[in-house]
Amino acid sequence: MRRPVFIMVFLVTLGSLYAMADDGVFEARQRRFLEVVSREPGVSIHSLAAKFAVGRDIQRAMMEFDSAIGSFHGYTLMGTFLRFRSILPDSTRGKVRDIFRSRGLYRGDTENHWVMHYAGLYLAAQTWPHEDGTQWFNGRSSDENFRDAKEWLNHWMTVATTIGQGEFDSPTYMPAFLAPMLVLYDCATDPAMKTKAQMMCDLLLADFAVEHLHGNYGGGHSRDYPADIINPLAAQTTRVLWLYFGEPKRETWEEANFLPRVRSSWESVFAALSTYRMPDIILHIATDRSTPYVQRERKRVRNVMRFGDELNPPAYKYSYITEDYILGSLQGGVLEPFQQHTWDVTFVSEKPNNTIFTLHPYYSSRQLGMFFPEELNVLAQDVDRYKLVYTSPDKWNSSSPYEQTFQNKNIIIVLYNIAPGAHHPHIDGFFPKTLDARTVDSTGWIFCRGGNTAIAFYPLKPYEWINEEKNWRLRSHDLKNGAVVEIASIHTVANYDEFTRRMRSQRVESKDFERTLTVTYLSLRGDTLTFTYDGLRLLNGKTVDLAKTRFYDGPFMSAEVGAGIIELRYRDRVRILDFQKGRITER
Repeated sequence: MRRPVFIMVFLVTLGSLYAMADDGVFEARQRRFLEVVSREPGVSIHSLAAKFAVGRDIQRAMMEFDSAIGSFHGYTLMGTFLRFRSILPDSTRGKVRDIFRSRGLYRGDTENHWVMHYAGLYLAAQTWPHEDGTQWFNGRSSDENFRDAKEWLNHWMTVATTIGQGEFDSPTYMPAFLAPMLVLYDCATDPAMKTKAQMMCDLLLADFAVEHLHGNYGGGHSRDYPADIINPLAAQTTRVLWLYFGEPKRETWEEANFLPRVRSSWESVFAALSTYRMPDIILHIATDRSTPYVQRERKRVRNVMRFGDELNPPAYKYSYITEDYILGSLQGGVLEPFQQHTWDVTFVSEKPNNTIFTLHPYYSSRQLGMFFPEELNVLAQDVDRYKLVYTSPDKWNSSSPYEQTFQNKNIIIVLYNIAPGAHHPHIDGFFPKTLDARTVDSTGWIFCRGGNTAIAFYPLKPYEWINEEKNWRLRSHDLKNGAVVEIASIHTVANYDEFTRRMRSQRVESKDFERTLTVTYLSLRGDTLTFTYDGLRLLNGKTVDLAKTRFYDGPFMSAEVGAGIIELRYRDRVRILDFQKGRITER
């Protein structure tokens, strides 16, 4: 007799889930997402949560959930359990409790892992209160676990909103931060924690929105995987922005990318389940590209354990966003152990691999030793075993101590001063085969067109082209090296031919580069950039001081370092996230 009861309760739960979702485009995207995830062939808590939500093969899903309970992150287990526990049998509910009694769940060793872990522990301690330490895997009581989790989450929110995240602006890991905040928003009973979780959801999405362009996450990134770097529309964040921003809008993209790759965006299932609703102001910030703008931000380097004088050195970001492209960069140097993406231009295109960038594919156990406690002589091999490409000379993600950048709007100068004996002694550039045009001009400029974006790339030193499956790899072996890049929307210079004609007369001053490591460039706009490696960045003769970069500085987001108060703006609307007082105000 229990099965009809389960089904009845499930239908009631499903009805309440969609009670306010029958109207509205966002709710329709939520339902579609859940339908797709519910059809996954493998077993994951995300596919099981989706099956519970849409009513697909409930009895089998219950059995699979019961048998796989111990393999989940704490927040995913608690988020699914709390939403659907009314349909779970007593034995399954008991198993969930036993996990936190016997051994707990994976804590991990990175920022996103800790956020996921403590969100799960917080909800577990909230769910089973007032029990002593014998009932918990770590010997602490319910009250102690709740307090520890609450304090850690509040600490992380304070750090993230005053000096920034260490794993910042990641096309891979942004959903891993957003999802536990969504679960906290939905499930926390403390109004203060619920409000702070809502504010963090707003901030994560707004931080994403200002560097979003038609489904692409532009700018520099702290952690990025090679497949996502060379094909921005395939990144995991694309599923998040499809849900919240409704882009990319093309049906061909949805069929070719969203449906087959949804499994790689498991965390996004909690966005599809959540009652959180993104404020309209963030949607406008994400989609209004009628006027080009500069976005400056200050983030932080993740905790430096060795070989450094500062726990969290600043990371400076600069992005220039137009309706056709984003040119974005970090200042260079080692800001992340092994998955850094320092700069690129990402352009709007119907085709995949819509990006161009360079890097020095560096690796070093000492570099890893800055951030990880293991013995230096095993670190590189350990990371290579898990991340697969860390020691590869052909990798597309890398932080290098020998790379620096200087950007002003649509111009970037990238310089390299690679030490003799460093791994690997060359720089690489990614030029996709999906470009609409690519020519090597006799003046030294490489001209490219992707969609409505024209790109002029000037390599400072000799290079070779390596023909690969998806791209032409520009490789240059000089240790003192670099490039000057100027970008334009084609309609701002009449047409692509006019752009290339004008660029042929542009000169890069670098004749004494081997000695001075200095480059000067006068752009088509009339701005003069002078950049010396390990030296000054000069714009029209005036020093650009990166240390003066505000926490957020752009037309849509504004905040001071250390304040914990972030202002979102769109036209005459303002939304203020005050993390000091734990409140949201609008005017």
